[in-house]
Amino acid sequence: MQNNKLAYRVGILICLAIVLLGFTGLSLWAVTGVLFFSYILINLLFGFGEGIPVNLVIGFIASLQWIIGPVLSYYTGINHPFYGMNIPEEVYFSYIIPGTFLYYIGLSLPIFSAQQISLSQVEKLEDSTTSKTKGAYYLLAVGFAASLLSSFVPPVLYFFLYLLSQLKYIGAFYLYLSKSGNKTVLYVVFAFLLLEVLASAIFHDLVLWGLFFIFIYTIKNYVSMPKKLTYLALGFFMLLVLQTVKYQYRNVAWTNASLGSLARSELFTTMVFSTLLSPESMFEQKRNENTITRLNQGWIIARVMNYVPYNQPFAGGETIGNAFAASLLPRFIADSKATAGGRENMLRFTGIELQYGTSMNISIIGEAYANYGRTGGIAFMFFIGMLFSFILRFILIKSRDNPTLILWIPFLFLQVIKAETDLITTLNYLVKASIAMFIVFWSFRNILKVEI
Repeated sequence: MQNNKLAYRVGILICLAIVLLGFTGLSLWAVTGVLFFSYILINLLFGFGEGIPVNLVIGFIASLQWIIGPVLSYYTGINHPFYGMNIPEEVYFSYIIPGTFLYYIGLSLPIFSAQQISLSQVEKLEDSTTSKTKGAYYLLAVGFAASLLSSFVPPVLYFFLYLLSQLKYIGAFYLYLSKSGNKTVLYVVFAFLLLEVLASAIFHDLVLWGLFFIFIYTIKNYVSMPKKLTYLALGFFMLLVLQTVKYQYRNVAWTNASLGSLARSELFTTMVFSTLLSPESMFEQKRNENTITRLNQGWIIARVMNYVPYNQPFAGGETIGNAFAASLLPRFIADSKATAGGRENMLRFTGIELQYGTSMNISIIGEAYANYGRTGGIAFMFFIGMLFSFILRFILIKSRDNPTLILWIPFLFLQVIKAETDLITTLNYLVKASIAMFIVFWSFRNILKVEI
């Protein structure tokens, strides 16, 4: 069976390579990048139902934003004067493709002899979640309480409450996978998420938790390959719809802070249906330019490569060391430690000063280049991928005794899978999420006397 799957995947890639090389006019670098993205996408499709392959998710999002976005920018003629690629294609891809490839290799190494979630672990999830129903409801209660309290606490506690608020999704996954298959709670949780998203007009969490739910759904329900392909096409279409309406929605929502939840829901729903009734609007020149610009993280990386070392010397590991120190040391020990956010790195390594309220970041692979240059940056991506793999495989090993730990992978890797964040943002989240997870498990076991 495994040999048949491998032959099927190789056959698809060979056919795609023939088409790309013979009929598209793409350069060899661009073809290589598209094939690498396609390889990850194919493996991701086969990975549904086999747990939560977060290494594939990270590789998919990274190659989508670092490779496919730039390919579209270089070859569609839609190259924004500010957000476009300002270095030659060969210069960019000769760094980004090897760097992304080694990042994925590092993420996929079977450290601890734990290459992936075993089928037996997935099969044990139903019994394990069923025996922990009480803990699931506690997780839901803590998650909703944290969401409601986050607006009333001092800033120093906000991030911790944000982490606790994510527990409602874990609790909902427990109940969904249990023998009761409680879908009602899941609907309530995601309806609450939609309201939060509409209030902030920032859609990252909705997309990411929706993606994680698809993995949970395919663990519980068998989905054939034709259905997977259908869902994939539908998912890309819905993302295109979201991309089309969110700018207009943000303009209205952010300039009318007095709009209530019901009014925001009606506004968003109206915009979505208007787009669905006029699908040609999604392919207008201006909208295509906005979509490619948002997809393309490569323009920032290209800015880094064009700015360093000509206007700013290589950092030589400075920001990498600061990121580890900021994540691992408390502020009372390292009171001058760096802060997450990306503003400083954008100014230092691209020369772009962000306006207040603008969120942009140079990404891990952009920061790798800014510190170590082309060869060193490529090598760094392999080692940082290994670090994330180390943490993932540790969870997989522990899940052999406690299968529900598999469901905590999204909680730990929610920021890691984003391709636009720099190292300090990623490590800071990962370390604090790990601490929060330890506190939750300890408190549930020793204070509430409940197993999760």
